Amino acid sequence: MNDQICIASVREISPARKVFRFAWGLLFLFAATMAFSSGQKSASTQTSTPVFKNVTVAAGLAAIGTPFGNPSWGDFDGDGYLDLWVDNHYNSAPYFYRNNGNGTFTDIFASTGLEGKGDKHGNGFCDFNNDGFLDLHITTGARHGTTLGTKSDRTLMNSGSFFFTDITASAGTDDTWGQGRSVAWADYNHDGYPDLLLGNLKTDLVLYRNNGDGTFTNVATTAGLGGLRYNEADFADYNNDGYPDIYLSDVESSRANTERLFKNNGDGTFTDVTKAAGIQPLTQGRSVVWGDYNNDGYLDIFISRGADVETKQTLYKNNGDGTFTDVTAAAGLGALSNNRAAGWGDFDNDGYLDLYVVDSGTDPNGKGPNYLFHNNQDGTFTDVAAAVGVQAVAVSRGRGASWGDYDNDGFLDLFTNNGEDNTDFVRGPLFLYHNERNSNHWLKIKLIGTTSNRDGLGARVTISTGSQVQYRENNGSMGHYLSQQSTPLHFGLGQATVVNSVVITWPSGIVQTLLNVPVDQQLVVTEGN
Repeated sequence: MNDQICIASVREISPARKVFRFAWGLLFLFAATMAFSSGQKSASTQTSTPVFKNVTVAAGLAAIGTPFGNPSWGDFDGDGYLDLWVDNHYNSAPYFYRNNGNGTFTDIFASTGLEGKGDKHGNGFCDFNNDGFLDLHITTGARHGTTLGTKSDRTLMNSGSFFFTDITASAGTDDTWGQGRSVAWADYNHDGYPDLLLGNLKTDLVLYRNNGDGTFTNVATTAGLGGLRYNEADFADYNNDGYPDIYLSDVESSRANTERLFKNNGDGTFTDVTKAAGIQPLTQGRSVVWGDYNNDGYLDIFISRGADVETKQTLYKNNGDGTFTDVTAAAGLGALSNNRAAGWGDFDNDGYLDLYVVDSGTDPNGKGPNYLFHNNQDGTFTDVAAAVGVQAVAVSRGRGASWGDYDNDGFLDLFTNNGEDNTDFVRGPLFLYHNERNSNHWLKIKLIGTTSNRDGLGARVTISTGSQVQYRENNGSMGHYLSQQSTPLHFGLGQATVVNSVVITWPSGIVQTLLNVPVDQQLVVTEGN
């Protein structure tokens, strides 16, 4: 091959699922051929494990907070650097950190036009009107149900330069009868506009269909989701048919609803496939985290659990036939704990997703150390949090965490916060951990939709390096805990020096293939170009 990137773009003329499976098979054949002909090192070649440095003070972040929803990364001003939203519960204003591009941040919340007060819970970033700027939806509670019918969520439109306008009333997204908890965005009906899924506490969840004119309509009942009461709701395409499905979990001190999986039928409706898919009748699921940890081309699920008692977590392996198998114990993730946020991320860039999990602890003792489960590349994991410096030990209760490469060096950094309402530790310290890197290579991919929604939500990306293939779905998050962030897709490449192929399947059906892609860069791909 020469040193140029070769690009091909075609439109699907057959069902998305057939195209994906065909492309996936070609990728494995292509990868094997390249490995044989070039002798290129695969992504899994071993190198040293990077450590993390606590840079919270040096980066200009606050020392403590009162969180509820997860902290979230997203580039709100389009300068190529990830900014950081850090929720504060009750009547404290959130921290809204603009990335200064030099390793530091400035809290610019006061100048954004956003309201700081209110019973704020989940947050979700998405360019819902396709204008090129990330917008924001915030769920709010109802003060234990006492303000139902009068409370309002907030939909905030980004007009650029970090200024937001509250358009909730005109958009019709107040969810006034919901005790707001989680936020998730996806274009479930493939009309080119992201739709909004809201989980609620002890009240019906809401599916707002984006009408494409700045307004939304609640279609939960007609979509087959009526009367469901779950506080965590998340989109992901588990069966690779190109349509985002829905996973629901619930946390209650008593009589919590058991988890459910709904398959997207591709016609605007959903079908409950929980039992057929092998999903167990479990409760107390906090964070629902989709990621292909074993690189077989299908999204697996990790669910952190906890309700102020120690609970077993769950790892479901996707069998690729519409069913899942509980492999928690075999993977080494079966320890009992009371956990909150979780997120997949390849922190050492070896080509395999690792897993960070926050230990909330219990009263009156507070939290234990958080976990960073390193992927051993054989279906098992080893906790290396202490060895790499991200246990986030504090006299508090653990809450949120999110991965994001804030300094654009190709290695995932980590933000985590502490404190939980209605406990002995309402407030807690914030930690920003900078990844000190190793010698492994990487590739980040930022997608810009044209026919599809501009964020490219629902796009599926496969890459091959030597004999290895990796898969990501652009579902807006590496972990979902009441909130959804917006970051480029990140791939660790090990010692590979070129990415043999990148295949992007857009929600519109357009497929783009790039060959011979240089490593250690952020690749910006516009649909159809």
